Formats: sequence, structure tokens, C-alpha cells
Amino acid sequence: MIDVWILGGYLGAGKTTALNELLCGGPIAQANPALIINEFGKIGVDGALVHRRELTRFEINKGSLFCICTKTDFLKALSDIAGSGKHQAVLIEATGIAEPVDIENFLTEGPHAGYFRLRGNLCVVDAAHFTQVAAYLKPAVSQVCWADGMIINKCDLVDAQQLKMLRTVLETMNLRAPVMETAFGKIKPTFLNLITHRCHSENLVSCAPEQIFAVSFSTNQAVSEEKFFNVLEKMKSSILRLKGNVAFDSGPVFVEVVCQSVNRRPVIQDISTQNNAATAFTVIVWNTDKDFLCRQFEECWPSMPLKIENVKPECCS
Repeated sequence: MIDVWILGGYLGAGKTTALNELLCGGPIAQANPALIINEFGKIGVDGALVHRRELTRFEINKGSLFCICTKTDFLKALSDIAGSGKHQAVLIEATGIAEPVDIENFLTEGPHAGYFRLRGNLCVVDAAHFTQVAAYLKPAVSQVCWADGMIINKCDLVDAQQLKMLRTVLETMNLRAPVMETAFGKIKPTFLNLITHRCHSENLVSCAPEQIFAVSFSTNQAVSEEKFFNVLEKMKSSILRLKGNVAFDSGPVFVEVVCQSVNRRPVIQDISTQNNAATAFTVIVWNTDKDFLCRQFEECWPSMPLKIENVKPECCS
């Protein structure tokens, strides 16, 4: 049997960092895992951030893993993994806005039936921002309620009293799941021994969470740094997540936005190579107009065509 682990959690909680930690050592790393990377955006940023480049990976970038519109792609990935005979584990990183449901029925469909067993649904919780987003965004709550194990990440960003209050909140939502506290996604391999999967009965959702959509942008024109950050400031109450390379007139950087916090670091070359564009990023927003959002970013590079891709397929529009 091939062990299947799901790594979930809200936008910016540190799932990709945690995934890289799991691939550094422990039972999953030793099982030649296949990776399924699920993003709510056309540009595969998270896949480019995975350290172990030699691992087999499948990227599903057209919607949520737990949405009916991605089922065919997911089943195809499972069939390929089972057919290869190379892997003893599958590690799935779900998009941060996923409304989790049980995927056990996926594991028993088609020619790969009997090859997989779901070991656990791990939820990465952002210690610094969870209570802010949980108040108004349902997926953040659902991910905790469905978890078989919770990893409270970014504990270095809060004090002991804040952490104690967060644990109390999480326990009221899900008392059954074991909890570990960490920073920088450092999951102890022994924590996995505490995980027991609990089956659920809800069906796949038929659309993305209400009022949430993603748009991916790419261009080879230099981007006005001043105008770009003016847009981020203007749209900060609507932007849930932004990540990708941006080639400013002053030089290229990787830009990341989490809960109105903006960070920069060196460019991720694979992102630009895969998309054949110096600038390639995805922005996930809520409670705003898509055309208005696009117009704001278009003003950052007005003299050349901009490639814009809306992530939502027809069933999610």
C-alpha cells in the first residue's frame, strides 16, 4: 500500500516550507514520495519552491484539489503513481483556500484501487494570523476542523500568551487532532506516529469559496516598483495572497504577500523559466471586482501587452 499524506492549511501558513522539511528526513522522505502540488493559480510557484527536484511531481493549478473541476487530473496523477511502482508514499500540498473533504473515495476508484491508503490530513496553522482570517474566511476554519493533526507554525512570531490563546481556540474547533508547535515548518518525524485518519462523509464542492478568485499575471516589460507597491497598498484589504517574481525597473525580486505583510527575497528562477516571462505572479483576492483588480496592475506596465489568466474554470465561474 502507498501511504498518502495531505498537507493543508490556510494561505501563507507555511505549507511549502513544511513540505520541504518533511522531504529532508524521516519516513516520508525515505519512501521515495511522489508529490502532488495543488495551487489556486495558473502559475506554479509552489512547485518551483520544492527543494528535491528529482522527485516525481504533478502540479494541479486550475482550482482546489477538493473541487470537482480537478478530479480528473487528480485521478490521472494517482493512476500514474500507482502504475510506476516506484513510490511508497504520496505527499499532497493542497491550495490554501481548499474546503477539505475526504478523498478516500478517489483512492478506491479506477485501475489504481487498492494501491493507496490515506494516512492523515495535516493542517499547518499560522500562529500569527490564524485568528484574523478565521473570523471571516470559512476555509481556514474547515481545514482545522477536518485535520487529523495540526502544526502550529510561525510560533517565533507570537508570545507565550498569544500561543496559549490560539491553542484554546483550536481545541474548541478540533479536540481530537494531536498538535505540535514549531517555527519555519520544522515538523518532527515522530509527530506522524501520532496521526490517525478519521473518515468523513461530505462530497466534493462544485465551486471555489464564495467571493474568492485568483488571477495570474506575466510580462517581460519592466514593472514600475512605485506603482506596483501603490497597488498593493490600495488593494491590501482584498489581497489574501500574492507570490511570484516581479521584474522591477530597479531589478527582479520574488514578492510575497501574506495578511497585508509584504516580503521580498531573491527571484526563483524556475518560475520565470517555466512561464517564459521575467514577471510571473499570482494574486488571490476576495470581495472585489476582477476587472478592477486587473486594471490596477495593468497600470504598472502600460506600454506592452500583459498576459492575464483567470484561474477559475467554467464550473467555478
